[in-house]
Amino acid sequence: MIRRTVLIIFLVICAQIVKSQNPILNKSDPGFLYAADPAAEVFNGKVYVYCSHDQDTAVNFSTMQDYLVLESADMVNWKNHGVVLKPREYAWAQGQMNAPDVAYKDGWYYFYFPYDKTHIGVAKCRTPVGPWEEAVCDKITTIFDPTVIVDEDGQAYIYGNDHKVNIGDKGAHIMGAKLKDNMVELDGPWVRLSKETVSEAVHVFKRNGIYYFHARVGKVTKYWMADEPLPQYATLKGVLAPDAPQAPNHASVIECNGKWYFFYHRGDVNQGSFHKRSACFEEMYFNEDATIQTIKYILNR
Repeated sequence: MIRRTVLIIFLVICAQIVKSQNPILNKSDPGFLYAADPAAEVFNGKVYVYCSHDQDTAVNFSTMQDYLVLESADMVNWKNHGVVLKPREYAWAQGQMNAPDVAYKDGWYYFYFPYDKTHIGVAKCRTPVGPWEEAVCDKITTIFDPTVIVDEDGQAYIYGNDHKVNIGDKGAHIMGAKLKDNMVELDGPWVRLSKETVSEAVHVFKRNGIYYFHARVGKVTKYWMADEPLPQYATLKGVLAPDAPQAPNHASVIECNGKWYFFYHRGDVNQGSFHKRSACFEEMYFNEDATIQTIKYILNR
């Protein structure tokens, strides 16, 4: 009887491990989609991962045109909500639609998405998954790879990089700006936050009063630390993650149940490619001095 009980527990654990293996979605799953540029958020105790969508036939990024969301209450079992936002249904939003982000404030969830690569549109909803409605009827700003945080005091900030737009100093840098309380207007100019140039994929998170900024620099993801949300300048600390397998890395970071996780995508799974990517995540560890241990990619499928 004891052996049988042990065996059942072992099988349950194994089943959970299989469900939690990278990538999050497997090509054999019902409703499978290529989920790229994962922007992970925690709302109401659940994890929501907002992803851009690579088409099954993609040979470049120009066919990216809508967004999907994945949901989990335990980081093991995932619900695929499928495509939840199609910005091209809005008369003003056309062109390539790459990495998005979602933020919550005052009862509304705000979905920030790029169109024509660098024009930032916004949709809003009362739930984390939709249905989404237009929050604006034109771009709110121009930046590449938008990401938004709402600080403990309620002040919201938007970040990105300017390698495809002409903002401020020559070259591409981590950029940041305040948002007004309505979440759809800038409250001041864009500010350069990094001395160093970056390639793309800016993301920001906060831990124990420290702001962490990370971005892809060449093939690797590097990170910076600062004591304020709009520093001049954040301090470069080193490599956060190596080159993602067969994909230009785009990452995000969350805390869930006391643990920290690094979300990214890769193109070497699900019969994918550089332009057909799948979302994955790894647990992330901090050193005693608040610096981050370099991410190691694990592939279990």
